[in-house]
Amino acid sequence: MIPRITSIENLIATDPGGRNVFGLVQADQVRLAAQSLRLARRVGIVSGFYVVEAQAGETDGPSGAKVVGEALRELGIEVDYITDEQNAPLFKAIGLDPLLDPPDYLDKAQPTHLLAIERVGRGLDGRYRNMRGDDITATTAPLDLLFLEGSQRGLTTIGIGDGGNEIGMGKVFADTLATVPQGPEIATIVRTDFCIAAGVSNWGAYGLAGALSVLAKRDLLPSAGEVADDIELMVAKGGAVDGVTHRRECTVDGLALPHSLRMLEDIRLQIRPSPLERGEPLTVGVLGYGESGRGATTLLAAHQHKVRISDAGPITLDPGTVVAGAETGGHTIEFLRDCDLVVASPGVRADAPIRNKLHRLGVPVMSELELAYQHCRRKLIAVTGTIGKRTTVELMQRLFHECDQALTIGGNRGKPLSTLLAEDGTEKPLAVAVSSFQLETVVNFRPNVSIILNVSEAHLDRHRSIAEYVRIKSRIFMNHHPDDILVLPFDDPRIRPLARNHQGRTLFVSAGQAVDRGAWLVGGKLFANIDGDVEELGPAQPEFPENLLASIVAARLSGIDTDTLARAVRGLGQPAQSL
Repeated sequence: MIPRITSIENLIATDPGGRNVFGLVQADQVRLAAQSLRLARRVGIVSGFYVVEAQAGETDGPSGAKVVGEALRELGIEVDYITDEQNAPLFKAIGLDPLLDPPDYLDKAQPTHLLAIERVGRGLDGRYRNMRGDDITATTAPLDLLFLEGSQRGLTTIGIGDGGNEIGMGKVFADTLATVPQGPEIATIVRTDFCIAAGVSNWGAYGLAGALSVLAKRDLLPSAGEVADDIELMVAKGGAVDGVTHRRECTVDGLALPHSLRMLEDIRLQIRPSPLERGEPLTVGVLGYGESGRGATTLLAAHQHKVRISDAGPITLDPGTVVAGAETGGHTIEFLRDCDLVVASPGVRADAPIRNKLHRLGVPVMSELELAYQHCRRKLIAVTGTIGKRTTVELMQRLFHECDQALTIGGNRGKPLSTLLAEDGTEKPLAVAVSSFQLETVVNFRPNVSIILNVSEAHLDRHRSIAEYVRIKSRIFMNHHPDDILVLPFDDPRIRPLARNHQGRTLFVSAGQAVDRGAWLVGGKLFANIDGDVEELGPAQPEFPENLLASIVAARLSGIDTDTLARAVRGLGQPAQSL
């Protein structure tokens, strides 16, 4: 695994349609597919999904095919685009000259790889179906035969899909597809060597091109403006429609164009070095001057950056704060367009118009948490969960104090990380509570110890499903290296499987059974096993066991010995009410 690509794989599994895309993800497929493509000589890219009701091809697929194809050509690899007659106008509208259902393609072109992007594959009965389960065999050219035959010939095959009926999704286990709406009815049997699941198939293509960029150590992605132009051209000149709404409009799977541009730029952030790595003063915009905006401004100013503050309300600068400019009453692109970087407060939504304009101009946007992390040189413990994260870092601080160890805490519902760093320049370790809203936009954020406490039916108005909520929470460890630690609740079957996606060492906590490594509570007694030896820490009856157990693991990982820790636990008393 490569952290940057792992993070990209997580990003493209963003699930706006509530299809349980994260449940379809086969770990590490993006990296493996990209590494294989780096060795390709010639690649046939198949795309195009015809919408029978609208009698037109859909916007998802062809433009993504162009993104990957152009990236491969930049690497010196030959590319052929393949589609059928119905979808050919979409390809031609964006400057591509596709081959139309070529029966002898494998013999004549002799490709080394085949890649399908949003192209339907046959089901068990040999019929083709759309996401509603409608039979569309009569209007579907059997381009999946290329993959069936190609696999027999030993070609490397790759499939990108977003629902289960696309070429490649036959690789996904049947019990996983059973959790997808209409999954068993629409499921294709066409397997590929590598299968990339994404919330929108175009996003999977962006992710694959992003992974190629990571491996090549250069940005192979088109600009946001170029992608927007292609989608607009497919609609205006190619007659494309949205595959969900069936309307002739510049949307993809029911999502407005800015969603796609945001995903593209979020992937680009995983590729390019942070502007902060230049080691020179930058002009940095700060969107929102609330608590996190103030902390970001103070930290940036302390590092000699020129700060421009933009807020919807009035601005009262903290005493001693000097900025390069400020605007009130709303955010304007004219004020921010010349910034090297913009830091957005959590209150400025990801789909805010100003952020969409910044993405289209290619101005990098990062969160306060990400900004602070890129200035952090201290040991960092990060805790997330629907409830208990703030309580846990407070409990952790009390536990460390009882052991005569210092621990500075903050984060969600406390002082932002940027404020902690600006106020305290020591080497003391830090523990921060982080929310799912903050984790949505992390790029390089890499705590030494990451703790996920729980998930529950909260924030689903924003995250749509528990599976999507879990995906976002998992971003807390996306950048982990082999020497980093992840702590998970063993008793939650929705979170426990995340251990399979972790590149470092995983420890578990349990309120009812012993675990192989971690901490647990059985029979009213606390136990821990961090390095292979079971240690008893004495009796306890905590109201919220996972909070205490996670704190114990963090303390042991910080070098606090068992006897000292056992005395500290006895001295804690009753934990505070969970938040």
